[in-house]
Amino acid sequence: MLKSRVILAMDKPLSYQILKEMENELYGIKIGLPLVLDLGVHKTRELLNDLNVEEIIVDFKLADIGFIMKSVVEKLSFASSFIAHSFIGVKGSLDELKKYLDANSKNLYLVAVMSHEGWSTLFTDYIKNVIREISPKGIVVGGTKLDSITEYRKDFGKMTIISPGMGSQGGSYGDAVCAGANYEIIGRSIYNAENAFAALRTINKIIEDKVMNCKGAIFREK
Repeated sequence: MLKSRVILAMDKPLSYQILKEMENELYGIKIGLPLVLDLGVHKTRELLNDLNVEEIIVDFKLADIGFIMKSVVEKLSFASSFIAHSFIGVKGSLDELKKYLDANSKNLYLVAVMSHEGWSTLFTDYIKNVIREISPKGIVVGGTKLDSITEYRKDFGKMTIISPGMGSQGGSYGDAVCAGANYEIIGRSIYNAENAFAALRTINKIIEDKVMNCKGAIFREK
């Protein structure tokens, strides 16, 4: 049984006790640059140590030459997955990062569509070609752009799609999964709540009810 469709976007610290309480209600945790700048790498590693979630995803939206991106990734070896921008291209950049991650049993997600209003679709064909050439574990498609989720699901079959922008940015819980995403990335609605665990459980129930209506038993498949 799939325990959750939620990836917690943790851009500010929650206590280890709260995270342990929430771990059975999460698929994964996505850590952002604000959290690591606040805590430092060592304390971030300690905070996430021994949490029973499927993925710890570092979201620095890497966008550089291969050497620099590999240098960042190797300092964050406690994570299982990393997000990079696709627009930076392949040769000397994403190809080197992907090779390094594969060799170290780590996963790569490429940004396909961001969730904010100013994101342009001008380079969609180029981005899709980069995704095809790199063949990452998954792609990031904003949960505020449901048509894009459906489009990328059609184009990329069973590739994992994770969708930010749910809750505080306006995306409605469950809509991204119904449109074709695998997981919804939710941050402020949880970590800014008076009771983060209660907020997460409520969101999980909303998503499960909505997805059971739009996809039925698919929700409970692994």
